[in-house]
Amino acid sequence: MNYYDQHLHTYFSFDSDEQFENYLNDQPDFFVSTDHLDLKNPYSGFKDDIPDYIGYTKKLAELSKHWDTIFLKGIEIGIVPGQEETIKNYLISHPHDLILVSIHQNGRFDYMDELVLTKDKFAVAQEYFQQMLTVLLEFHQGDVLTHFDYGLRKFDFSKKELEQFEPLLTDIFKKVIDLEMAVELNAKSFIKYGNAELYEFAVPLYTALLGGKSFTLGSDAHVASDYRLGFQEMASLLQKNGIDELTVFQGKERFLTPLPI
Repeated sequence: MNYYDQHLHTYFSFDSDEQFENYLNDQPDFFVSTDHLDLKNPYSGFKDDIPDYIGYTKKLAELSKHWDTIFLKGIEIGIVPGQEETIKNYLISHPHDLILVSIHQNGRFDYMDELVLTKDKFAVAQEYFQQMLTVLLEFHQGDVLTHFDYGLRKFDFSKKELEQFEPLLTDIFKKVIDLEMAVELNAKSFIKYGNAELYEFAVPLYTALLGGKSFTLGSDAHVASDYRLGFQEMASLLQKNGIDELTVFQGKERFLTPLPI
């Protein structure tokens, strides 16, 4: 099995208009979209953004009639502490093959809002990482922890500055390992937001110091032209850290597949 993108968005996400067909030009063997579920989303005036599961299921069935690709159901869940039980109950009746766990907001603002620039960046990062740990302690249904640096994207953080959060990150990665989740290298962060240096700090912390081995690559594409964005660059960083395989999630099964280099 060749590795395929495990983080991308379509028109079932509140922030994308992309069509499935535009991602399928290369006729991948497998395809999974991971559209957003964010409750009380500041981006949408604190409305609940929940993908249309029935419409999604119908669309995948329709695509299956015309493409040889195997279509899987995925979702990216943005979680704020206190929402865990609601989301667990949702997933019971809306099964998915791949569940991404993300921290996008804190109940007051999204970490990508311009508002964060009026705040102390170290205080924001502290709150963000603490929120991530709190969610992982309560929510055990996820497969992949995405873009660990999302809450830092609006700031100019150096690897040296990130080091002061090593104790929190250590607890986060230990919990990821306990839950048998994977850590995502996110191309939007790595390439578009210039945060490769932060991953250069986080990857060795997760692997060499804690023994973590499970990784995914995600383009975080919202347009088809970003499909598999940055895969070679991110795979190269993993290879330098002794990682030569990626984890693929398909429901209750997981597979290892070679790095796309």
